[in-house]
Amino acid sequence: MTHEPITLGDKLAPVALRKTHSNSSARLQNTAYTLLNFSLLTAISALPLWWFLMRPEMDRNIMLVLVVALIVLWVFSYSRHCSTKPRVHPLLANDRQGFMRDLRLDAKTVIFDGSNIYHFGRDSGLDAQPLGEIAHQLRAEGYRIVCFFDANIFYTLSEHGAFPSDEKHSLAMLEDIFGLGVDEIYVVPSGVQADKYVLDSLNHLPISFAVTNDQYRDYAKKYPTVMKDNQWRKGVVISKNKIKLTGHRFQEPV
Repeated sequence: MTHEPITLGDKLAPVALRKTHSNSSARLQNTAYTLLNFSLLTAISALPLWWFLMRPEMDRNIMLVLVVALIVLWVFSYSRHCSTKPRVHPLLANDRQGFMRDLRLDAKTVIFDGSNIYHFGRDSGLDAQPLGEIAHQLRAEGYRIVCFFDANIFYTLSEHGAFPSDEKHSLAMLEDIFGLGVDEIYVVPSGVQADKYVLDSLNHLPISFAVTNDQYRDYAKKYPTVMKDNQWRKGVVISKNKIKLTGHRFQEPV
């Protein structure tokens, strides 16, 4: 009997992982691979040492062939073992705070492109204020907040004078600067853009929209269902000294 997923973790859990929890043969196979890999590594390490200490009547070339054969066998066994392991979705695998898996699919969620909105605030002379105030207002309206930042956000803030360059980076800095909770902040790994994480979240969370001024045109073909109407993205504008979202009317002015 299958159950409908309730949380993002339920939805993104690999099928192979679900089977492993309920399939004793899969667990037995995993244990067998682990024991085989351990045995091969032990043999690879011990065989040269045994040959060196005991000096048996064995040609050195034969010894090298045996060691190489064991290494090849271990590489093959290890690669097979890795191929049987379920792959965890990047949204969960790179979530250092571990809150993404608990997001309920029936809860309305706002996905912030944090670096994008910060740069908008910076260009408008307001720095972190727009992001912080929008998040605060939407939180008060009952939305769950998830804010993605590029990995270089700490260096960007440091360059802008938010904190000394020699100060150790921590999530507490982002909490203080943007008024976010620790379970609302997601810094993506270095070398990748937050864009894909924003769009993946929108793709898997049914009741959600993004707050960003980025059009994500380069991703339109990959995420057609996300960008099918004009409700998936709310841009940020400043008009008459008020911060506004296009396509969303705040219950209280910001």
